[in-house]
Amino acid sequence: MARKGATTRRLLKIFILLFIVLTINNLIYYYHFVAGSSSNEETKGIGVLVVITAESKEEQYKIAMDSVKCYSKIHDYHFILVRDSDYIACNHKDKFFRRHCITAQILPKYDAVMFLDADIGVVNPKRRIEEFLSDGIDVVLYYRFYNWEIAAGSYIVKNTPFALEFLKEWADYESKLPKSFHGTDNGAIHLLLAEKIFTSSDVELEMCRKVYNISKWYDDLFTYEACIKNMFGSGTDFGKIRIMKKGTGWTRDCWLTSCQWHPETDFMLHGWKSGQLKETPVNKTRPNQMSRIQWYNPFLGPMDLMRCKPENTTWSYNLNLLGSKFEITNSLRKYEEEIAMMQAKSYARIVNLLEPNKNTTVKPK
Repeated sequence: MARKGATTRRLLKIFILLFIVLTINNLIYYYHFVAGSSSNEETKGIGVLVVITAESKEEQYKIAMDSVKCYSKIHDYHFILVRDSDYIACNHKDKFFRRHCITAQILPKYDAVMFLDADIGVVNPKRRIEEFLSDGIDVVLYYRFYNWEIAAGSYIVKNTPFALEFLKEWADYESKLPKSFHGTDNGAIHLLLAEKIFTSSDVELEMCRKVYNISKWYDDLFTYEACIKNMFGSGTDFGKIRIMKKGTGWTRDCWLTSCQWHPETDFMLHGWKSGQLKETPVNKTRPNQMSRIQWYNPFLGPMDLMRCKPENTTWSYNLNLLGSKFEITNSLRKYEEEIAMMQAKSYARIVNLLEPNKNTTVKPK
């Protein structure tokens, strides 16, 4: 009986010791990973963030993301890939609004964050994100090339109270959307910016809002966005917000030039989904528009991420897609002129949308 009692006491002591060890480990985990992840954590340079959904398959974006991973390693940026389902604080119903909430959750850990859609890839690793950072500017956006929209799929934000509040407002705009064809976060960013830059009593702002509220399809949505664009005029800087002009941002769509690119004009290209990849033509392509749901791989083979180091910015390219700077610029310029005409026609639709029964024809005297 005495021996049995001694054995029981030893087992009890072992159990108590294990309990203490597990408790200490849990405290260390909480302090390091939970308490230590607060906004007081020391910043760590520039983060490059990609947010995918719980259902997304990483291999669908492998070429694009490998190029971004390699680029980040070269310049000592922090590549961050997260699934939106891991951020329970961002409980927005719409995945597009949810990603801006997640950016706001991650931003305090870095000096600045570049947010990228998963299908954006790097073609020119010699370019740096710092090119787009300026004193006094906390949020950097850009206009799409193929229309007059402000892109929602990529932006740069600094770790400042203004940028954090901007991201939260953008994410929470989900609850302010009209019961119309609103374009989710891409439509919302235009009105959010207008509300922050102009006063709520601005007549033009309210006119644009009315168009947004009755939008039924893409033509109406683009008319609303043209209305907002007209308010911004040709300016780029609005307080702490910069909206870069067409063609001056860090990325454009690959299909605009049949994926031809030039190191003096391009940095990143958009639209790299593996399921839409086409075999690159044997002969050199021309910088003309191709299908929006197709693209050619600018690289000759898969990325070797082990070789991605600061001294190695020489990548293996398919030379058939390295085009002439003059031809690419000329082709994009012609397309830009076409878009300008389409934008002007959208302005004309505003009256028809707001006053459909009014005869706007001016009769000659």
